[in-house]
Amino acid sequence: MDKESKVTIYPSELHTFAYCPRLYFFNIYTPVEKPLTQRIRLLLGHIYHYLKGLLAKRRGYRVEETISTELGSVVLRGRPDAYKESDSSVEIVERKSGRGPKEGVWLSDMLQVTAYGIMLKGARDHVVLKVEYRTATRQSELDSEKIAYLYKALDDIVLVKKYGIVPYANRSPKRCSKCPYREVCEELDKQLYDEDLYEPGAFVAEKGVDKSFRDLA
Repeated sequence: MDKESKVTIYPSELHTFAYCPRLYFFNIYTPVEKPLTQRIRLLLGHIYHYLKGLLAKRRGYRVEETISTELGSVVLRGRPDAYKESDSSVEIVERKSGRGPKEGVWLSDMLQVTAYGIMLKGARDHVVLKVEYRTATRQSELDSEKIAYLYKALDDIVLVKKYGIVPYANRSPKRCSKCPYREVCEELDKQLYDEDLYEPGAFVAEKGVDKSFRDLA
């Protein structure tokens, strides 16, 4: 990649990065075919989103339309599940077919819907962010805290995507046991080990993919 070119980042990449930055790295540089169970879940997710999208259109929302904006050297581009806008406000809906946390939203979901919020804000005073889980809907407004987390994630993704810097591995027995890159990831750690090494995405460990965003303040 041309080091002077802009980096295009999709909100779905933010979601993967917040789940495990090292997984994001492998998906970029050494992708492997997804296991059958994951492909089936993705198919069911697409069906779920399609049916929900039909209902949203009947309610006056715009559904899965491509939008983008430039933030310095980054181009944010994606297709929000649904949004409805007026001159002074915009409401954005991000749907998840899984269960949400007991309170708040997952960090990965917050980053994703915040990215859409930044893309659609313009000169509007209010940006309403909704994450619809299978069991609950969580709503908040775009604010400086969410934007700060988003910019931190974007900066770290640029280091990975543009410069190939190996990021932090957000390990847990459950997550790693299902990861197709587990063996090569553990071997890579042996080669990279350095107490003073800066690892992009290390903030994920502090804030935690296993915590809701409400727990992070």
